[in-house]
Amino acid sequence: MNIHIWDLLKIPNLCIAVNTKKLLKDEIKNKILNNISLVAKNLDIKPARLYEYFIWQKSAIPLNILISLSRDLNITKNKIEKGIIIYKQLYVPEKNSIKWPKLPIEISPYLTSTLSNLFFDGSVPKDGKGTYYNQKNKEIMEDFIKKLKYIFGDVSYSLTLDHRGVLKCRVPRLIGEICRGIFEVGSFGTFDSRIPKKIFDFNIEHKIAFVLTALIDEGSIAYDGNIIFGISNKNMCEDVRKLCIEIGLKADKIRTKKNSNFYYFHILSLKELYNLLLKFSKKYPLISLRYKEERLKKALEIKNQKHYHSRSFTNKRKSLLFEELKNKKCSINYLCSKYLIPPKTIRRDMYLMMKEGKVARKKVGNEYFYYLANFSIASFNSL
Repeated sequence: MNIHIWDLLKIPNLCIAVNTKKLLKDEIKNKILNNISLVAKNLDIKPARLYEYFIWQKSAIPLNILISLSRDLNITKNKIEKGIIIYKQLYVPEKNSIKWPKLPIEISPYLTSTLSNLFFDGSVPKDGKGTYYNQKNKEIMEDFIKKLKYIFGDVSYSLTLDHRGVLKCRVPRLIGEICRGIFEVGSFGTFDSRIPKKIFDFNIEHKIAFVLTALIDEGSIAYDGNIIFGISNKNMCEDVRKLCIEIGLKADKIRTKKNSNFYYFHILSLKELYNLLLKFSKKYPLISLRYKEERLKKALEIKNQKHYHSRSFTNKRKSLLFEELKNKKCSINYLCSKYLIPPKTIRRDMYLMMKEGKVARKKVGNEYFYYLANFSIASFNSL
């Protein structure tokens, strides 16, 4: 399904201005030149506006005026659409525009994925400011920008790094309003947003796109295969859980932490999620879990490893970990990934070696790093 430029006129509170190829402007100019006053009267605008748009060609043209004029001049809407080289919201600077647009807009899983981004790590603020998306991971942010360009064309954007080290991408508010209108979004608010009914009515590819993108932004995948989706909006959390079930994933019931407004559920289909992701990303490569996909793969490898409950096997494993710590400080996640050992097992081994005085640890950011106890803190920092 496609959305033509004139369909955007149906979106409430969205006023669009466009610029077109000179050839199209000249064609309109030649048709109205001798009757500008009459044409302006029929359009209920001042003749000076027509001079600005088509004679001097110095101003962006309101889309509703252009479509009405094309109808009166027997110029097809398709010809108008093909002639558009820029569109933006009315009265905003050209720097907040979409250049060389891809029209009509295809309602593809990429567009559904973009909507999911805006719900979870983005926003379309109520104060009228630009649409934005926040992301710590550079590759995931690059995927977001590439999706926008694939869907809309040459989208203007700004990318900054805030004091927390989080990337913030600002794009024209028009992007968010188009998504709102196409999907009939009630709210993008943190606590009152819901997945639009249209997403549930779309085919399975759109549902997969929404779920995978939700996991990119608000999902957690651990090396032990623990997959959690959690947000502070219970109804939205339930909507995502429902979509998970509809695409064939098992999910447990929604839970909440005591005295907290954080709601979460576990996805129990580790292998099914990985296979679904591999198949889907071949067709839609810009929808990827990136580093979380690697964790998912490693979790499956760890799950398939053979582990023996014998003293010799345990001692061999502890010796392996101890030797690794001779070379550098290591996190639990690093050791899990390298040696394909469950994090719970490594954590238990580390606690035992700490109790024996062989190993110590230091917290860096959100992770603990382990090192040999006979190293000083200065030695730790130099590793």
